[in-house]
Amino acid sequence: MNERLLQYKEQVLTKWNQLSPKRRWMISGIVLFLLISLGLYIYIASQPVYTPLYNQRLSEQEIGLIKQELESKNIPYRITNNGTNIEVPQKLAQDVIVDLAAQGIPSQAGINTEIFSNTLGVTDRQFDVMKKEALQQELRKMLERVNGVRSAQVMINLPEESIWITEKPESATASVIVDVEPGTRLDQKQINALYLLVSRSVPKLPPDNITISDQYSNLLEWKDGTETEGSLTSFEQQEKIRANVEREIQQNLYQLLGTMMGRDKVIVHTFIKMNFDKENRVENLVEAPDKENNEGLIISSQKSSKTFSGQGAPPGGIAGTGENAVPGYPGSSPQGSNSQYEELSDTINREVNRITRNITMSPYKIEDITINVGVEPPEGGQLDDQTIESIKQVLRNVVRVTLSDSGVQLTQEELDQHISVLPRQFSGKVAVDSSTDLTPYLYGAGAIALLALGAVAFLIYRRRQAKLQEEEVPDLMPPQPMEIPDLTYQEDTDQVVVRKQLEKLARSKPDEFVVLLRTWLAED
Repeated sequence: MNERLLQYKEQVLTKWNQLSPKRRWMISGIVLFLLISLGLYIYIASQPVYTPLYNQRLSEQEIGLIKQELESKNIPYRITNNGTNIEVPQKLAQDVIVDLAAQGIPSQAGINTEIFSNTLGVTDRQFDVMKKEALQQELRKMLERVNGVRSAQVMINLPEESIWITEKPESATASVIVDVEPGTRLDQKQINALYLLVSRSVPKLPPDNITISDQYSNLLEWKDGTETEGSLTSFEQQEKIRANVEREIQQNLYQLLGTMMGRDKVIVHTFIKMNFDKENRVENLVEAPDKENNEGLIISSQKSSKTFSGQGAPPGGIAGTGENAVPGYPGSSPQGSNSQYEELSDTINREVNRITRNITMSPYKIEDITINVGVEPPEGGQLDDQTIESIKQVLRNVVRVTLSDSGVQLTQEELDQHISVLPRQFSGKVAVDSSTDLTPYLYGAGAIALLALGAVAFLIYRRRQAKLQEEEVPDLMPPQPMEIPDLTYQEDTDQVVVRKQLEKLARSKPDEFVVLLRTWLAED
């Protein structure tokens, strides 16, 4: 056994000595890397996995008590979550929780709703205190689930029940302090949600009787929907919309003019005036189906005709007589003369189109726009009139299209009042927001640089491999032609004749001679 091991050792040493120094260093580095990795894996795997003891946040006093108990029993631990929780090895967690519960730790975890399952021997006042404490704890847990709220403290004041009926019954009040996560700002919707959570959880508690503040004593006020329209948040939103529209127009013009004149030769400034009034109106319109004649559809028609001819007074009495007649007014025809009377009646009922329109106007409308463009002329020259006129025509088209939604039709003179082109020499480079147009070029340049580095590394690696192969492979002697000496035989026998033919075949056609020898050997 020892001889075999020595033999293996000698073979390994022989192979090792045959390797080049670079290969020895490479193999040594790989082996060292594997050994270090294996050691790190064993070290990490041997470390215990920690788990939190409790899912709820603990006070500093409770953390101190738990820490003392763990140190007295030599149990490793870690304090996490900014000193509000403690972790122990996972395999010891259950035993530690049971031991701490036997000692009444944690003692300030709050009252659980399970205590109401057995209330024998509890007075009414004690029951009210327990109910209030349980309500506060449950409400605190619910507020801590809101995104951005790290912890909360709730104080509720419930009104005492009275047998007397009053005009204004008493209502509950609540005070809440929320610990907001660092770097987090609660918006108005989240603040209103906190108010609603507290108000809906406690009976007889309107949102006006709730006070919520953060850990810095900043009051978080309740605001309904009607108050937010004129608040600072609405103003910031309008300014953001206006800035986005201005920036989009400036970027489009800069891309167009910068392509023609040069990126560093153009600067664009835009100012717009927007109307954020939202209009809701109802229009009740009546239109005739036949718009040419302005007539409606006939739904019913009635014609009547009456004719009277003869002697006597016509229908309706004699003119100038009667109770309501004017005295002295002469009659139209004497009594007993011939008279004729004709009455025609034509009644037509028509139907028209009745249209009701509920129109909601968009609150984002551009009322006015001004565009200023600065152009740097070429070195040692000036901008010609044709170039300036072309730039102005582009700006006129932008102003015309932008104001077309507002129903404003401007003449060319009015359009020229909204634009200006300034041919001036620039004192510095133009600062352009490249977040939209230059980012793809930067990504492309980075990709090309990575490809170039990869190609250079590959070429260096190939050269090194070729150099190593040249160093390892020794120079071989060039092949020398092999001469077959002539054989002399004493007599011309059959065997001698065969040998001579084989010699001739070996000189003239060596490939066929080799195949013939292999065939003979295979037959033997």
